[in-house]
Amino acid sequence: MSAIASFYLVPDSRLPDVVAAAKPTSRRWLGPARDTFWEVLRGSCRELERFTAGSGWVFNTLDLYLENRYGFMYGQFGDGATGDVLSQARGSYWLALPSAAASQLLGALNQVDLSLSDLLAFITSEHGSEQAAEEAAAVQAAVTTFKGWLVQVPAGTTGLLSVG
Repeated sequence: MSAIASFYLVPDSRLPDVVAAAKPTSRRWLGPARDTFWEVLRGSCRELERFTAGSGWVFNTLDLYLENRYGFMYGQFGDGATGDVLSQARGSYWLALPSAAASQLLGALNQVDLSLSDLLAFITSEHGSEQAAEEAAAVQAAVTTFKGWLVQVPAGTTGLLSVG
């Protein structure tokens, strides 16, 4: 199963609107829930180029690799409360990165030596050797994409990573 990894730049002043729209609301007593989330999000943000070098699930492998080899997960950065609300309401993974957290995460990722041999060893130990080379290449592409997203989060803005 494939997932899409996307990144959105939301002005901090609009973030409460996005969070409030995350959970669909009932329009009437017996009517279906009204979901305006995507409309509100797209009207409040700038979406950066999506990750297209493979499934967005490779970001999960990246997170496990960072924890195993470097002692941190990118999910530890940012606004956990906002990310949790969005994740629970939308049923997929969301990470909210205010500009300072995005900068800190970028600094941490810049310290990572993402060698192909180490990635292959890690992926093989986690998932076996079948398609390990393809997954390692996708993880490297994910890191490059992620860094490119993070560098674009200016002051007064929150970056939202969506994997789902």
